[in-house]
Amino acid sequence: MTIHKIKAAALKNFAENGYDGGSLAQIAEEVGIKKQSIYTYFKSKDMLFQTLYQDVLEQELAFMRDFMATHDDILQHKLFALLRAWEQRFQEQVATKFFIRTSFFAPQHLEAGTAEQVNVYLDTLEQLFSVYFAEHQLAVCSEDAAIAYLALLDSLCVEMLYGNNERFERRLQAGWLVFWNGISQQEVSS
Repeated sequence: MTIHKIKAAALKNFAENGYDGGSLAQIAEEVGIKKQSIYTYFKSKDMLFQTLYQDVLEQELAFMRDFMATHDDILQHKLFALLRAWEQRFQEQVATKFFIRTSFFAPQHLEAGTAEQVNVYLDTLEQLFSVYFAEHQLAVCSEDAAIAYLALLDSLCVEMLYGNNERFERRLQAGWLVFWNGISQQEVSS
């Protein structure tokens, strides 16, 4: 169906070029239609971009929920594996790359709406991780563990966007060590 082809081409185009560099003409050309035909499905470039972002946000939430529900039940293994899976998705999935880039660098005129969606996403993840952490004996409360884990995930996103593999790996190893030691201690020192 044409709408799916438009969305797939637009996702690739926006992931590679951002909103400002994204071209409806290039999207139309890739789909094999005229640029005006895109307006049959989307009133504007903004509407197409926002629709894609909402779709991808829902896909990323589904990935997180599925991962937490189906993977290794050993807390340490599951949490570290999720960080690796997130890195792999960024490298291999156009949708994940688009989602992370847009979450950090929304077009200025769409920033308020995107920020609202990002906050819903982060709040949902915080709740998901809090519930999961509550099932385990930790040195900190489950809400604090969830927030710290999200902070680690955010820092890794920054390295995916700005850094290279070596910097990512250093941040992952050091951040993970401190996070894991912090939540798994039997006694917390002050």
